[in-house]
Order: sequence, then structure tokens, then C-alpha cells
Amino acid sequence: MSEENVSFEQLLNDSMKESKKLEKITEGTVINVNDKGEVFVDLNYKADGIIPKSEYSFDVNADPKKELKAGDKITVQVLKLNDGEGNVLLSYKKIRNAENKKKQEENMTKFWEKAEVGNKYEGTVSSICSYGAFIDIDGVQGLLHISEISWNRDAKVGDILKEGQKINITIKELDKENKRMKLSYDEKGEDPWNTLEVKVGDIVKVTIKKMMPFGAFAEIKEGIEGLIHISQISTARITKPEDVLSVGEEVNAKIIDMDIENKKIELSIRELEGTSDEYSSQDNDKIEQ
Repeated sequence: MSEENVSFEQLLNDSMKESKKLEKITEGTVINVNDKGEVFVDLNYKADGIIPKSEYSFDVNADPKKELKAGDKITVQVLKLNDGEGNVLLSYKKIRNAENKKKQEENMTKFWEKAEVGNKYEGTVSSICSYGAFIDIDGVQGLLHISEISWNRDAKVGDILKEGQKINITIKELDKENKRMKLSYDEKGEDPWNTLEVKVGDIVKVTIKKMMPFGAFAEIKEGIEGLIHISQISTARITKPEDVLSVGEEVNAKIIDMDIENKKIELSIRELEGTSDEYSSQDNDKIEQ
């Protein structure tokens, strides 16, 4: 192509740029990103555009130097035709936000189409509350109840999980119509009831965990508690468990009934009163295995 032809085409292109009117939303090509995080854009207009760092993203940690390169196509919003320095003032953050929202909606639609009970995912802890944690899976929120996080009834969610933490979870319950799901935590471990090796008549050392009007709950091992009914606490007549017991106290108790299927154990302190087993536990080693 001759120099004359090139000059003519250049003049024609420049003329078109001069006469072009910019739409409020327009597409351009990234020229470069400077060290201040400002993005310069070729709008095929008489002036280039500039996206200040403050107009790039609502996320203050977003780095245009890492996300964009020269030649990338970008859709922008025109704020001013002249920023005072001869550039068109642009904004990308609202467009970016809309693009991210659209992408998130597409991801959510795909997720619910494929979601099934038993599916495993890596999720991110998005928030923690008294009854569990909400887990984000590609923009979809699921509830991980405290009972699915630890076998220990006294466990606190914040002691086990932290916001932003990546964890492996499994869908336990699913309601696609209302877009709700309950999750289970893959690191919860085996049910302690499956490894309990005691029987009715065994004497065990327990820790008093909670008082109720009808008795006291005592921990036999982590994740397993038994009930000491008020009538099984002492041979003496008492009006409430606190009369002779306190939370955190360690005592020996006899297993008087077990229902493994329904995960219930009944204990007695009264039956040990006045015997040598009142202060010693012959089966403690068996429980701790």
C-alpha cells in the first residue's frame, strides 16, 4: 500500500473519529494501565478515555494491572467527554458489577441444575452464627448446622471455622424449588457412638455438662452424653441437681441403661454411693480408646 493511500485512510479514520458521537455505554480497547492503576482506552473517538482507579471496581483490592492488558476489549460508561486534561472520563465499576452479577446468576443456574444430595464441593465460609455457618459455593449459599460441624454438643462454631476458610462439604438435604440446601462437613469425623465400647453395668468417669430440673447431663466421651436422672443422683432426697453436683465436676457413674439406636444412655451415681466404686472407675481406659 502506498504512502499516499495510507495517509488518505488515516485522514478518513481521523475524520470519522471527529464526527463520532459517544454513547453512554460504549466499547473500547485497552491501550495501557499505568502504575497508578489508571486504565487508558481507545474509544475510536477523537480523544482517548481514562478509567481512574476509583472508577475501576467496587472492590478496593481489584488490580487492573493484573486483570487487564493492552488489546483487551472493555465495555465502559462515559461520565464526561472531557476530564479537564483532554481525556474522556470513564467508569468501569458499574459495568463490571453488572457483568459479575450476570455471571453469578449463570453460575447459580448451572449449580442448581446439577446439584444432588451427596454431591461434594469445596466451599468458603461466608458467615458464622450461633447455630452454624453459611457456606458459599460459587455464589450459592448453604447452611452448615453446628450439629454437622462437631460431635461435641458444647462446641462453638467460631472455634472450629473462620470466615473466608475453604472447607470440603457435602449436600445433605436439597430443596431445588426454594433454592435451599443443608450441608455436612467432611472433617467432622466418625460418629463416636460407633466406637463406644461400654455396656450396662460398667462404671465410668463422667463430666457434668448441663443441669436440668429433672437431672444432669454428663459427658462420657467427646460427643456422647448420658442422663443422670435426679432420682439417680443421690440416696438423699434433693430438690435439684445443683444441690450435690456442679457443672465441670468429674464423678463416677454406673451405666444403668443404653439405647444405642436412639443414642441414649442413663447413668446412676446413687448406685455407687457407699461402695468402693464411688471414687474409682474401672472402665475409663475402655472409653478413651
